[in-house]
Amino acid sequence: MSVETSLKYQQDFFEHFAAAWADQSTYRIYQGIDNTAANLRLDPHDVPGYILAYDKQAEQELMTFLQQHLVSWLRDHIPFFDVTDDGRVFFGDWYHRRQFGRLDVINRTILHQTDDQRAIMPQLYDFADHQATYLDDQLEDMRRNVYQQATDLHNQLETLEADQAGDSEASTGGRVASNAASSSANNGSGLRGLLRNFIDPDEPDGDAPEEQPVRPARQPQRRGNGLDINRIRRQFDQAKAAADKAFDSQKRQLQVAAAVTNYEYQAVTKEYDTVADFANVLTSMADDYMQALKADEGGQHNA
Repeated sequence: MSVETSLKYQQDFFEHFAAAWADQSTYRIYQGIDNTAANLRLDPHDVPGYILAYDKQAEQELMTFLQQHLVSWLRDHIPFFDVTDDGRVFFGDWYHRRQFGRLDVINRTILHQTDDQRAIMPQLYDFADHQATYLDDQLEDMRRNVYQQATDLHNQLETLEADQAGDSEASTGGRVASNAASSSANNGSGLRGLLRNFIDPDEPDGDAPEEQPVRPARQPQRRGNGLDINRIRRQFDQAKAAADKAFDSQKRQLQVAAAVTNYEYQAVTKEYDTVADFANVLTSMADDYMQALKADEGGQHNA
């Protein structure tokens, strides 16, 4: 593009944009912003500054004008949205309602600014698929998380108690076996001596004295039979008490959150067949708005 062509393009653009502003034509103002962003490869949010020579007061005036029209349209387009004049979008007007996001006036969309806001749509999908068990599923997931430490300690405690019982049985069994073996050996030796004396009393006893069976050494018990088990048991009791308290507290929060999600779902399905249909409306919001502005512009010219 030559200098002359470029200047002519700029002159025509600013003339059209100035005319759109003079006519308060929201549709043509957005057309000017979109075309400038595409032709100059600018982020759309940078276009108002470029057009208005980065005059902050003028930029704010333009943004306020555009926002007023977008807020008014969105209130009609999605009736269950409560949209404030400053562009905050709330899901419904009930108690504990949640903020769904904030209007991006230039891109004509709703921005989710926090994790809680980004979680709303997945929660609606989940609720739609598991309406009957939605709260119970969440309570069970929370229960597993809250009681995880107590569960781990309980498993340790059971293992230590089983080890203690095994050590006790092994020790008792070893003593019984040792005594039986010793008694059997002594009885056997005496019987053999009596038989030899009976057959030939003068024959010396040539057998070497048999060694007494060695009594198996008592295996040292693993720590856990005493102090370790008591320590784990105390830790388990403390973790269980803390988990009980946390579960009772978080259970109420989950119940409230599930009720809010239910309200949101009922609002959505009152206007749309499915959550997916609602999501499509959000995705096509910018195009739908421009179509509405174009239709309104045509109606004004035809009037």
